Amino acid sequence: MTRRLAAVLVAAAVLATGAPSLAAAADHTHTDAARDVRSGEMRSAGDTLRRPEPRERGVDIRTIRISHLADRVVVKVRTRAAIPTKKYFVGVALRLPGGAIYEASAYKYRGMSSNQLTTGPDDKVECTGYRLDIDRARRVTTAVVPTTCLGDPAWVRVAVGAARFTAKRVYADDGLDTGPMRSDYFFTPRIARG
Repeated sequence: MTRRLAAVLVAAAVLATGAPSLAAAADHTHTDAARDVRSGEMRSAGDTLRRPEPRERGVDIRTIRISHLADRVVVKVRTRAAIPTKKYFVGVALRLPGGAIYEASAYKYRGMSSNQLTTGPDDKVECTGYRLDIDRARRVTTAVVPTTCLGDPAWVRVAVGAARFTAKRVYADDGLDTGPMRSDYFFTPRIARG
């Protein structure tokens, strides 16, 4: 369900094009542009979201801090304001050697809610130690994924996205994108295990 919802509503977690960059250090920090949220009509959310929404604060990603440790990958995402409590999506995609993608995500929409780790279209991964916490007071979402659940990869590439929904529009930010949102996430360079 998470993968399908992300693909339909915020166009998330599809392989980014281009060759991966060289391996980076075990820690990676990215500062995203402020006021770069885009919106589009709900019925066409799979298309590029083109309309700038500089006043949207709750899903405006500001910083991403990634630590690829020996036993876990930790991703901390700070937004300009708190992630909404209703009709939202926040996701962290981890691309591994060989191309597999795991997605840690939480959403609440149309009476459904989820907080889980998935791979493939809808394959939930049972993973002891996995968590995705939204601390609205601090405006920080933290995803923790044990490396044993990922097959102990030597490196990961990370993508981050957030969205909120109204009856007619979706407002979304790709935390690593510098232009209008596309139908796929932008990923970091390879982040080697520390």
